[in-house]
Amino acid sequence: MSLDYLNNNPIQPLTTLETLHFKVADLCFAIQAENKQQIKRLQPSYAPFYIQQGSDSVLALVATIADGMISAEAEGKELGQFDCGGTNHSIYQLEEGYKVVISTVEGRLACAMKTNANFSRCDISLLGEEKDHSFGLGNAMMIAFAFAASYYDTILMHASVTMNGGYGYLFLGKSGTGKSTHSSLWRKHIDGSDLLNDDNPAIRIQPNGQVFVYGTPWSGKTPCYRNMKMPAGAFLRLEQYPENIISRETPLRAFASILSSCSTMIWDKPSYNHITHTVEIVAQQVPAFYLKCRPDKEAAQLSYQTISHK
Repeated sequence: MSLDYLNNNPIQPLTTLETLHFKVADLCFAIQAENKQQIKRLQPSYAPFYIQQGSDSVLALVATIADGMISAEAEGKELGQFDCGGTNHSIYQLEEGYKVVISTVEGRLACAMKTNANFSRCDISLLGEEKDHSFGLGNAMMIAFAFAASYYDTILMHASVTMNGGYGYLFLGKSGTGKSTHSSLWRKHIDGSDLLNDDNPAIRIQPNGQVFVYGTPWSGKTPCYRNMKMPAGAFLRLEQYPENIISRETPLRAFASILSSCSTMIWDKPSYNHITHTVEIVAQQVPAFYLKCRPDKEAAQLSYQTISHK
């Protein structure tokens, strides 16, 4: 489905349900349920992103929450597991869209979701114990937003973002490589540093071609939900090492480095093509570096001196 079609045929929430509207990365989405207090209770991290209905921004996604609407049963073609911050969720391809069954780290069922082909609509049922509902809804919305937003020059990334001097610096790497640690070292040793997001920031290309990084309602184990945006200063991929060594990435390695940190489903060709196109532009606009380092003050100082816009 083309972006022109989406713009000319805006989706609208159902009027029979209570609806809350939010804006992340300058994209609006709506969550509707029988009682909007349920949404507020389950997702307090969304509060900074709440907007009044009637915003002139694009409504990229409408999610409906209802009990008994979606089951956890296997359905359609099983595609595999979607890695979402250390937890794996089952993905099934339907005739027109996808089904996602979300489980906790301990393996308890938390949520089931069905989406249309471009993720602009999704139906969600919360499953299992009430204590897992917040986790289930949060993961469902993060997945739906990641792929709905891909049609709007936007990518959701696995990164820790530190702000300094009016720019956001994205620290990349596999889980356990020290993204949050390096970010905390900047805040401790580099004056003017602060945290924007510690797990799932968004990147969006602006109409003028500039690349901005955004805070989101999804920040992993660190409760940092800032509704802020700023130019992306640089990407820094981290690797643990007994010495501190930094180098500039080639354009090809920068593309691969950024793409590997994006939320993607390679079997969904439309969203994957949009994501790779966005990453290609981002890699051309924003410098990328590779830091092999120890978790110490010298590593933070080396990276700041090399990548910052002073």
